[in-house]
Amino acid sequence: MKAGKRMKGVVISKPIIYGNVSTELLTRKTDHTHKWTVFLRGPNGQDISYFIHKVEFKLHETFVNNNRAFKTPPYEVTETGWGEFEIITKIYFPPVSGEKPISLYHMLKLYPPDSQGQTWPKGKPVNNFFYDELIFSEPTEEFFEMLTKGANGPEIPLKVSGNQIFSLESEAAECKRLESSIAHVSGKYNEYKEKARAAEIEIAMLRRDIAALESAS
Repeated sequence: MKAGKRMKGVVISKPIIYGNVSTELLTRKTDHTHKWTVFLRGPNGQDISYFIHKVEFKLHETFVNNNRAFKTPPYEVTETGWGEFEIITKIYFPPVSGEKPISLYHMLKLYPPDSQGQTWPKGKPVNNFFYDELIFSEPTEEFFEMLTKGANGPEIPLKVSGNQIFSLESEAAECKRLESSIAHVSGKYNEYKEKARAAEIEIAMLRRDIAALESAS
């Protein structure tokens, strides 16, 4: 189907979460050490299929049928294995959108951070989540209708809960941390700038004294 007329000056963004969750296998029949699930979903657990045509997950070439495609949710793949590798998540949009597919890349993470490896509880999941926003600039009229009519409820949760680590609350807290860090760096910059200026003045005075001694000798 041919894409229709685009809406000049209109920009719409849709938040998503992608990544993986993994759990160590406590009993093993093979050399596989972990069970994991790679996924794409809305940050509030909401349905995002109203603006997505298809999702493909490209796994390591050693997996049978390593290119898994889904036209309906849930958009996820569950497997077992022992190694970490890059996963490509490719998102296709409806033909009327006129949008090209978008590819997301992330490393499958099976193991906890090195600093916590010795104390990580057995059976505790390792979450490797990423937040992003799909930006649609000047969407077609048909796609604009999909994007606006399909939304149901808040797209980003207000507060952190359970496995949900992205929220408006955490976003505001992160902004405050960034503002504090910027202020700290700015303060240090001004401090060292003043020290450098004082050092330049001292060097200039020393050079003047040396020149005076040389001319007097």
